[in-house]
Amino acid sequence: MEDGQQRTVADAIAEVAVQVAKETEADLDAELARLDALKEDDLEELRRKRLEKMKATHADRQKKLAVGHGEYEMIEEKDFFNEAKKSERIVIHFWRESTWRCEVMDKHLKQLCQKHWGTRFVKINAEKAPYLAERLHIWCLPSLVLCIKGKTEHTVVGFSEFATGDEATTEEVEELLAKYGVITVD
Repeated sequence: MEDGQQRTVADAIAEVAVQVAKETEADLDAELARLDALKEDDLEELRRKRLEKMKATHADRQKKLAVGHGEYEMIEEKDFFNEAKKSERIVIHFWRESTWRCEVMDKHLKQLCQKHWGTRFVKINAEKAPYLAERLHIWCLPSLVLCIKGKTEHTVVGFSEFATGDEATTEEVEELLAKYGVITVD
């Protein structure tokens, strides 16, 4: 009797797999028919829209690069508010030169700033920015302050939010920044 039940389960699984394959094939056939039915004018319209989107993306990128996106640079406390106003999304790394963990975070942010040019990446020497450090409740280094539209969204304190601690990879830092919406991952 058990062999009969196993065949029945196996038959049911096979039937479901065949049904899914048929549905997938029907979807692909419908998409191929739609693409085959496209006329030259339709293709030109698609090309035109794609080109417009590419031009808009390029113009946006150039505008952001002009205000420091795509770079990771040190700013002074007095320049903070001006820099923050120029960008919709900004990651501020509070660091100290003598702290090796800050150098680890520094390495990750240098890589991410080039990949995620839509977000501004800056660092501030916490010892030379006492007003900001107090105002933003910076008590541990490194700390990342994540701002969106001029509002502090989240502060990453040290490496506390990474499963591997200070051995976090650049990809883990990227995932965390994406989680809080300060970067977008494709």
